[in-house]
Amino acid sequence: MREGHCLKNITEIHEPTFKQYELSGWSGKAKFYHDYAGEITREAVQFLMAAADFAPESRLLDVACGPGYGAGYATQRGAHAIGVDLAPGMVAEASRNFPGTEFREGDAEALPFDDNIFDTVTCAFGLMHFADPDRAIAEVFRVLKPGGRYIFAVWSAPDKHDFFGLVMRAIETFGTLAVSLPPAPPFFRFSDHQECERALVAAGFRAVEVKELPLQWQPQSPADLLAFLEKSSVRMAMILEKQTPEALAKIHRYILESGQQYQRDAAYRLNWPAVMAVASKPD
Repeated sequence: MREGHCLKNITEIHEPTFKQYELSGWSGKAKFYHDYAGEITREAVQFLMAAADFAPESRLLDVACGPGYGAGYATQRGAHAIGVDLAPGMVAEASRNFPGTEFREGDAEALPFDDNIFDTVTCAFGLMHFADPDRAIAEVFRVLKPGGRYIFAVWSAPDKHDFFGLVMRAIETFGTLAVSLPPAPPFFRFSDHQECERALVAAGFRAVEVKELPLQWQPQSPADLLAFLEKSSVRMAMILEKQTPEALAKIHRYILESGQQYQRDAAYRLNWPAVMAVASKPD
C-alpha cells in the first residue's frame, strides 16, 4: 500500500499544469491558427485597434499575440508595437507573418517589462487561457503609463454563440464535461459584462466600457467545425480527448449534422460574438 501511495504521489507531481497544457498546446497548433481561428481573430483585432485609438509613435503591447495580428497591424499603423506570447511556436509564427514587428516569448502573468512604459495594451482572446487572469490584468496595469488604455476581447457565452453552443450541447448530450483536467479558471468568466468591469476596477482601472462584437465565421463546410476544435483549441480539445470513443463518435456526428443548419446559400456562416472591454489607467 505504501508503494502504491508513493507512485500515486509521483504521478500527481508530474501531471502537467493548466499553464503547461496551454503552452504546449498552442505552440504545437500555431501553424494551423491562421487557417481556422485566424479569420475571427483578425476581424476582432480591427475592433481592438479602433478602440485603442493610439497616436503614431505610441508604444503598444499585444499580450498573447498568437500569430501576431495585433502587434503587426499596430506597426503598420505607425505604433512602436511589441507582441508577447507564452508559446514559442506562436512567437515564431508571428515573426514570420510580420517580420517588421518585434515579438518575444513572455508570460502574461509576469510581463518582462518595466513599469509605466506602454501607452496601450491589447489582448485578443488570451485572457481565457491564463491560469491566473487577475494577475495578468494586474500586470497590464503595472506596465501601462498613467492614462494608458487596456483593451481585451473574449468569446461570448455559449447561449449567445453558435459554435460554442453547438459544441457544448453535443458534449452534454452524448458525453460529459465532468472529465479529469488540471485546475483552471472558468473559460467563460469574462463573457459576463459585469465580471469584466468588476475585475478591471479591482485592478485599479477606471472608465470601463464593455460591449459585444458581432463577429462571424464562414467555414467551408461542417467538417471545418471539427477541424477548428482539433487545430485551434486547447481546453476544448482536451475535454474531447477525455471522452470515450463511442461518445466522441456521437459528438462528432452531431456537430457535423447540426452544422448543416448554418448553410446560407452556397456558404456557411456562424455568429461568433465576442465581448470587448476597454479601460483606462488613471492619470
